[in-house]
Order: sequence, then structure tokens, then C-alpha cells
Amino acid sequence: MIDLPADHDAVRKYLCDDAPDARLMTVKLGQSKDDMLDHQKMPTPIKTLCAELVAATCVLAHMLKFDGEMIVQIKGAGPVNMMVAECSSKGRIRATAQWDDIGHYTTFSELIGKGYMAVTVDPKQGERYQGIVPLESGSIEGCINHYFDSSEQLDTKLWLSSDVATVAGLLIQRIPDEGGSRASKPSNWETLSTLAATVTKEELASDAGPLLVYKLFHELSPRSFDPFSIHFGCSCTRERSSRAIRALGETEVKQLFAEQPSVTVDCHFCGRVYQYDQADLEWLLSDQPPRSDTLQ
Repeated sequence: MIDLPADHDAVRKYLCDDAPDARLMTVKLGQSKDDMLDHQKMPTPIKTLCAELVAATCVLAHMLKFDGEMIVQIKGAGPVNMMVAECSSKGRIRATAQWDDIGHYTTFSELIGKGYMAVTVDPKQGERYQGIVPLESGSIEGCINHYFDSSEQLDTKLWLSSDVATVAGLLIQRIPDEGGSRASKPSNWETLSTLAATVTKEELASDAGPLLVYKLFHELSPRSFDPFSIHFGCSCTRERSSRAIRALGETEVKQLFAEQPSVTVDCHFCGRVYQYDQADLEWLLSDQPPRSDTLQ
């Protein structure tokens, strides 16, 4: 058998010579997932959901050609009231969640409940785009596929899987004719879809990458492109963190600093702590960015 690897912390695209109207993508996150989530001390069921959400976000980000951020946010009525994942066009990921006591709950439906999912494309140049769909599935995978059904003109399907060490995904998408319609030429799309549906959770989590694609689709002559590296990183800054204080309003900010010598703001994504003291009060109450001598 051909010696093919499973990927690590990467997104990879594929085409099949014998299914020319389809494209594939895999994602597999390991160390980057741990770097992103371990410091947040999440209960295991929430950590699993966050990992799957960021894997899906990586796939969504690399379906497009743009310079910016892909942001997927889930708002629910359950003990986990918010989850958000981001992936930049450069491969930087971050994710976090807000939760109350989850008790014995472990499933997506129990933890999230009713709510909605918002998918936001935030380019550095051009207009922001956002699509919102209700939560009508019992998994991250199902919610993303419901989004595809609602918003994509092309047949698209995503599979997700996670274990203690990794989270992984497989996406298939039908490519349109040059005119933008579904391919009208003879196709192996149905064959590819049937083969993709045979993937097990175990082999997806362990083999995602060229190895998995060869196992599933070798009869369709798949071709692999170079992997795109994924890494954890945070875009928080002292100025951005100050918005949480500024949002309180001038009266409350003044009262807050009158009661205590300094105020701290924690970044939930990376755990960094920003401290503001009396010397920062003037620019906190203005529309100006902090002076260089107040940056830490």
C-alpha cells in the first residue's frame, strides 16, 4: 500500500480525476486544539463541542478565497449559552464558550438547547457577510450541514469526529459547471457521496488527511494538494480589551476607578490579563487609542 500520512494541525484540499465534478477537504487538529482549549478548564463535553466547532470553522474558512476571519457563533438556551470559533485566512484559530453548571448533561441538545448559529465572513477589505440558521440538529456536524442546506447552492456535506487527542473533519462538495449550474456531464458524484458516507468516527479522527482520502476514494484517483497549517493564536490587544470597560459608560467607569485602584480584563480566548489603572482613565473615557506609554 502507498505510504500516506494522516495530517496534523492542517487543512488539505483534494480533487479526484475520476470524479471531476467534486472536491474534497480534510481537517485534523491536535496540538493546536490543546493549545487553544486546555487553559480554559472547560468540562470535557464542552471542550469536545468547541473543538468540533473550530474544526468546522477551519473548513468553512478554506472553502473561500479571502483575507480575513471566518467566525461561527452558537447561542443557546441551555447551560452552554454561547460558543464561538474563529479561523483566519492565515490559519490562526481560537475558540471559547460561556457556560453555567452543566450537571450530568453531555449531549449537544442538552448543553445548548434551542437557539441559533451565525456564520460570519469578516474580510479585511469589503463588506461583512453573515448567515443565521436555527439550531435544528443534535450535533455541530448536523448544524453545519443544515447551514449548507440553507445557504449553499452546491451539494455539500461535512462529517466531524473527535477523540481525546484530535478533532477531524471530511467535506465533500459538488463543483458547478463553468456557468454556475450543477454539473450536467457524466458524474461519479453519487459514487463519491456513497463512499464518503462509509467513513467511521474512529477512522476519521485517526486518519484524516491523504491516508483517509486514499482509503475511501482510491478508486476515483484522488489528488492531494499541499496542507495548510493551522495554529492557535489570539488577536486580543490592550485597546480591544478596553472596550469592555468603555462599554460601561463614563459614570460607571469613574465610579469603578474611585472604588479600586485598578481594573483587570481577562481574554477568554487566550487567558491574557490586561490591567488598567488611574493613569489609563483619561483615554478610557475618550475616543482615542491609548498612548504608547500606557501600553503594556
